Amino acid sequence: NSVDNPSLEELKQSIPKSASEELLQSWGYDLTAEYLHIVRSARFPSNSMVLELATGTGRMTAVLTRLGFTVCTGDVSSAKHKETLERVTPAYAASVQLLLLDMESLPFSSGSIDAITCINTLHELENPQQCLEELLRIQSPQGRIVLGDFNKTGFEAVEEVHRVIYGDSHPLGSLKITDAEAILRRTYSDLEMVVTPLNITYIASRKK
Repeated sequence: NSVDNPSLEELKQSIPKSASEELLQSWGYDLTAEYLHIVRSARFPSNSMVLELATGTGRMTAVLTRLGFTVCTGDVSSAKHKETLERVTPAYAASVQLLLLDMESLPFSSGSIDAITCINTLHELENPQQCLEELLRIQSPQGRIVLGDFNKTGFEAVEEVHRVIYGDSHPLGSLKITDAEAILRRTYSDLEMVVTPLNITYIASRKK
């Protein structure tokens, strides 16, 4: 395998697992494998820059760095930056720029970003429709956007993870990923759906 084309096993060995991933894995689920499949399906140009929203604990950021991408990633708080850098590991830290970003008002020019990923984020947002419109605004006509969120099985699995590990419940959000499909179809000529065990993801390109 080339440096930018690691196998799933190589990827998993190089990214530290969180407690929630350990638990999901014990139930037969593997979010790292799903993220790898989703990013490969997106066919972003090699070694390009990807804007990743929102950072969370850095799972997608870590996967993107292993595939050779430079990652600009943002969240509303820096509370998990340390956790993100631990997940990314020092070997890949130079490929990552951590930003404070409010998805309701992104500091990028319209049509300026070629590659965008936003996975497992919609359900966390107070105003998901406004955030999605911001993503579509900044995305360039020649680029592609990857938008995904948990399916029914995924929401049930993370609800159980939250109950077991954190003793709380997990938000369902107000905009389902399948509802976002109609918005993407209005904006893009090409839309591909990628179905993985816990997620439904859309890869949209050719902005109308």
